[in-house]
Amino acid sequence: MVKSSLYMTWAKHHAAARFNLANSGIIGCDFSDLPVSLDDVSLNGPNHEGFLPLKQAIAEKYGVTPGQVVTAQGTSMANFLAMATAIDRGDEVLIEQPAYDPLLGALNYLGAEIRRFHRKMENEYQIDIDEIESLITSKTRLIVITSPHNPSGFPVERSTMKHIGELAATVGAKVLVDEVYRDILFETAEACCFHLGPQFLTTSSLTKSYGLSGLRCGWILCDPDFAERARRLNDLFGAVGSVPSDTLSVAAFRNLHLLESRTRSIIDPNIALVREFLNNHRNYLDCIMAPRTMIAFPRLKNMAGSDILHDLLRKYDTSIVPGRFFESPQHFRLGFAVRTEDVLKGLNHLSTALHQLG
Repeated sequence: MVKSSLYMTWAKHHAAARFNLANSGIIGCDFSDLPVSLDDVSLNGPNHEGFLPLKQAIAEKYGVTPGQVVTAQGTSMANFLAMATAIDRGDEVLIEQPAYDPLLGALNYLGAEIRRFHRKMENEYQIDIDEIESLITSKTRLIVITSPHNPSGFPVERSTMKHIGELAATVGAKVLVDEVYRDILFETAEACCFHLGPQFLTTSSLTKSYGLSGLRCGWILCDPDFAERARRLNDLFGAVGSVPSDTLSVAAFRNLHLLESRTRSIIDPNIALVREFLNNHRNYLDCIMAPRTMIAFPRLKNMAGSDILHDLLRKYDTSIVPGRFFESPQHFRLGFAVRTEDVLKGLNHLSTALHQLG
């Protein structure tokens, strides 16, 4: 049994570069971006079932009750808790392809019987509901989706998600939707999928869209019974959260409007740069971009795989994510939620490398 994520190990030790186009979230905040003081921070406090002010802040954001919120250490732990609560060893799980590697790693660790459905570039990475219908069985206990999709950035259409939920309900399955990129859509975002029905579980965090990875503030939205079971399972893992992190997270929720403005100021000019770059490099790359995104998933036209491109870019102190980590070796993930001058230089290096490799 594999007890690791090859991608996460790579990301921790090999993704860093002066011109980082591998990063999948908004560049990190510092205290100058968030108006907080030591008065906002507590060292200790009641946190046995999740820090109540934080659960209240999350609940207010989504229009749910605190009893429907489970806090966790980032989206990754939220996803693990949700999956581990939803399934037992040997249960059948449907998950998208390409998929975010830690999701697959967790399902393998949990002993799931994994079945795959495809999200194809030719279909704007939407889900073919007919394929879901052909795969789902009475043994299916969970369907796992990222929306917006990691690695492409495309959200699932609302009507499709609703239909998936209806199919899941007929066999008693849950639908786990990782929405960690949803807030990057701002006012164009559809309502949280949790509101589509009790079969839906959604996860997110303050990391990707807000640059607060260091707080490790993640959560699950779920029905109260599922929430209780997830908290009891977490007694074997995190048990209780970090009160200093949770109090800072509460302060962040009070100031989400400031963080949203910061995020817009970073990604809006970069989206235009990347669109222009992709348009100018159609001889080398096939790619479609979501209307609002901080990631894209280009496909190489003339190379055996993206590892050779990645290796050449290291000579320019520039990084991308090889597509093999998403089961798609002809692709690479391009992240552009960093300083515009760094994106521009990184894209220039990418252009040079593509020309060199022909």
